[in-house]
Amino acid sequence: MKKLPFVKILILLGTFLNASSKNSYTWTTDHMHIGVRWQPFGLEKCEIYDANRPLIKDHSSYAQFWVSWQAAEPNPANTDYKNNLSGYLKAINHAVNLCVERGLHTELVMWHCPAWASENGKGGAWKPRAGEYPKFVARIAKYFKGRVGAYQLYHEVNLQGMMNGADMNFIKEEIFTKGAKAIRAVYEAEPRTHVIVSTSGTSPCQPCEARVGLKGGGAMAVDDYYDQLISDKELMSKVDALNLNISDHFNGYGMMDGALIPNCWTQYDLARQKLDQRDYRSKKILSSESWICWDGSGNNHDVNADGKRDERDAFEKTITIFGKVLERGLNTVNMPWCDNSSRWSMGLTKRVDYSGQIKKLKPEWVIPSNYGGPGVITRKLGIHGPETSLKPYEVPEDGLRFSEVDYINPGDPNHLHYYVWRWYSQIAGGSNEVIRHAIAGERGNDITTNGNGFTGNEQYKISSYNRTEKSFTVLVYSNGAAGTGFLEVAIPATIQNGKYYNNEFSKIDFRGEGFRNGTKYNISTITKDINEATGKDENVSSGGSRNQIVRDGTLKVRIGKLRKFTTIKFTKAR
Repeated sequence: MKKLPFVKILILLGTFLNASSKNSYTWTTDHMHIGVRWQPFGLEKCEIYDANRPLIKDHSSYAQFWVSWQAAEPNPANTDYKNNLSGYLKAINHAVNLCVERGLHTELVMWHCPAWASENGKGGAWKPRAGEYPKFVARIAKYFKGRVGAYQLYHEVNLQGMMNGADMNFIKEEIFTKGAKAIRAVYEAEPRTHVIVSTSGTSPCQPCEARVGLKGGGAMAVDDYYDQLISDKELMSKVDALNLNISDHFNGYGMMDGALIPNCWTQYDLARQKLDQRDYRSKKILSSESWICWDGSGNNHDVNADGKRDERDAFEKTITIFGKVLERGLNTVNMPWCDNSSRWSMGLTKRVDYSGQIKKLKPEWVIPSNYGGPGVITRKLGIHGPETSLKPYEVPEDGLRFSEVDYINPGDPNHLHYYVWRWYSQIAGGSNEVIRHAIAGERGNDITTNGNGFTGNEQYKISSYNRTEKSFTVLVYSNGAAGTGFLEVAIPATIQNGKYYNNEFSKIDFRGEGFRNGTKYNISTITKDINEATGKDENVSSGGSRNQIVRDGTLKVRIGKLRKFTTIKFTKAR
């Protein structure tokens, strides 16, 4: 293990210069994050309202923002951020600041190209002139340094349509290698600041045209995409992680061809195995675009076989997708924060009439919230105009409209799958600093379980260590648990030398943190069900004990009358 000099550690821990004291830690690939993909509408009061919704303020640990180069710098004059910052970047800047104020970490994902920087003079998904992209990401990095801790260099580059005119060599050399170098040069300049740089997620679209230079199409092209990246030594020396999309595409679980990539978690396995085969245990995998659709359109999938496509399917898909990828070791997962005008209805929350203007203009589009406050908007809307005089409009019919009849619980400002996301979000601790702990099945670093209550055909175990609270959290899901059996859980009492996390490749050495033998600790447990129509907690049973003593380097707990969703917290006794 390479120990960092004390001075360097101080520099790293002071990474976010403009951040609040809540957000003073350095984000490394050993940290866990569950959060949102937030695309601000450019409405300042709306952004403030969204930032203060429990989704972001209380339960998210990070926010991912997509940065369209075309929108960020529509004209060459907009490259002068000090004097001519575009309205688009102003909105992202404002939202990033709101996150930092609330202790959330932030990540930027780049895509598209303005007409003035492209080879053919067209704006959008076109190849930029050589040298322009590295200069763009350098400008972005300089502007956001101290507030943004991670960058993804592009979006779905396995598809030709995401950057027309470019082949795979251009992607590897110009976008990934030179782009990563440009960002690192900014962050390595004084004051030196740690940054995570990763590549690009991959579209799960099987029939879409693959990038020129990739072998085959669909899943085969994705397989070759990972091979090409991992074979490029210079590229791999500049990035910290590869990426994948986490979604319910095609079959409800991210299927491409049904064989090589039957779902998104086997794509994680595919990328992880390729990294291992080339001795890249130091490199991680991070999530890129992530979504789960909830509406009645063809984008949703009847995974519970009740003959309907609705929010109950999104509920079930979220349990499975999050459980599968988090248990395997994916350390970042996000979902779209709110409904918008996209053809894919995938927000964790519904849009609300935060200013009351929608109700004044279209009262039939707004219904009262179950919890008071702003009314719930019941249409898929686009919005034009300044915030003082909004002009809402319903998307065209081919935009896959919805209304309150598509909501399971119309007056709830949250969609049903939000409540599953919220349960999983506990593992990342909101604004607290949380790192990965034991991984199910990892020898010497396992989450062991025993008991007749831990039953059913779908089971997940995930653990983390909260460095802010000095506590361990374990989440256990068991779809067969019905309050009639028990569960025993044991985890290591200190951070172990892990296969992928907390090892000799870690930027900061967390190993050994936790509770030593002889330390007294307290246990708190909550086991419950979540109602699949309302999202409300049901059959809740709380328990725990005090002043237990760590023996044999292990923390243990027994839970009776186990239900489906169980949260365990071990804290040091005071």
